[in-house]
Amino acid sequence: MELQCLDHVHFTVPDLARAKRIYGPLLDGPRQSGHFVDDYGGPAVNAYGAWHTCGGDFIQPIDAARPAFGGSALPTLGILSPSYRVADVDRGIAQAVAHGLAVRSRVGSEDIGLGKNVVQAQLWPEPVSGLAFELVEHQLPGEYVALTDAAVEYVEFALAPGIALDAAARALEPILGDAFDAECVDAERGVRARLHRRLGLRLVAPARDADARADAWTPGLRAIAFRCADLAQSVASATAAGLAVARRSDGDGAHGARTVDFAPWAGASVRLLESAA
Repeated sequence: MELQCLDHVHFTVPDLARAKRIYGPLLDGPRQSGHFVDDYGGPAVNAYGAWHTCGGDFIQPIDAARPAFGGSALPTLGILSPSYRVADVDRGIAQAVAHGLAVRSRVGSEDIGLGKNVVQAQLWPEPVSGLAFELVEHQLPGEYVALTDAAVEYVEFALAPGIALDAAARALEPILGDAFDAECVDAERGVRARLHRRLGLRLVAPARDADARADAWTPGLRAIAFRCADLAQSVASATAAGLAVARRSDGDGAHGARTVDFAPWAGASVRLLESAA
């Protein structure tokens, strides 16, 4: 498929104001180039949203049992999907279908009364890996930064027990358009990992069969890793917003960089990676 970059990531949160305090400084990233625009949405679309120009889209549903923003209901909190940029969403849909994927919905901002801006197509989970993602076409002229260029190293997708890491990577590579890195072992976190660097996706599976049966293993999009030019300052910002440090590491298994993991908030974990940028 002709996926250009990781454009943005959708999050469902219970509190937009707190989400902005947590993620705003991290999304700005080493380039310090982004900001939140005015909140949008309301009762007519059953949700409020906060969009960060570097690629974070935060959604606070009003009634979690009803569709939000013209799409589906959002009954759980956390990272909903990575959204990959395409030049033409309908061409992207045709390519997705050719690769055996099915379209869950197609909706434009204009369709739901938010003006001409984007058209997005949500895809049902890929049958082998279980990853669901989105295609987005920008309709207005302008320069749009890739989320991985701005701040994010990767979004982490934990495979369900019984799904082989290599099989999941092989299933996704024709869809993503190029290959994952070779497998590495992240011993501190108890995972085997493969990273798709261009599109910012890290697949992880338990390092040992016993880990897959542990209560702590939660499949799905469960973490997002941000590069930080000043790790100590970013940790201070996150803790000031109420996040609790869960783990510190002097050498991430995938990157060799110092990292800090925070306990999950609203279904997602934040990971900070030291960056020389």
